[in-house]
Amino acid sequence: MADLIDSITAGMQEFLSTCPMIDGKKIKVNYLGNTAISYTLDEEPTEEKLDEFIGGSSIRRRLFIFASREAYSAAEIENMKVSAFFDDFSDWIETQNDADNLPKLPAGCEAQSVEVLTSGYSMSADAETHKQRYQIQLALEYFKE
Repeated sequence: MADLIDSITAGMQEFLSTCPMIDGKKIKVNYLGNTAISYTLDEEPTEEKLDEFIGGSSIRRRLFIFASREAYSAAEIENMKVSAFFDDFSDWIETQNDADNLPKLPAGCEAQSVEVLTSGYSMSADAETHKQRYQIQLALEYFKE
């Protein structure tokens, strides 16, 4: 079971890495570095099984937080750039979903959709380092045999 969960997370990580706004930067899993700009894909707790069918197959859902560490300042323009990044990121997710370009999951699992659940928002700021954590919540719905 742990291999399956890791593979689903790895599929989401690989999928998000194809976003042109990420610009080739590494997306870590459950770890956000202290340097700006860094990214993480954090797993969120949720009731995973949405619907179960005769024979044991099911529709499932996994929640993720995609977060970034960004520089911030009193200059509004810098903070607005981060806000624009998350708007564009949300649009990219929606476009991929509409085009049925979804994460590749392990054998026996097939992605059905990726959905943005929240707009990008500031989670925490460090006045000493002038870095801030921004994040957005995503949901992956998939079929499991």
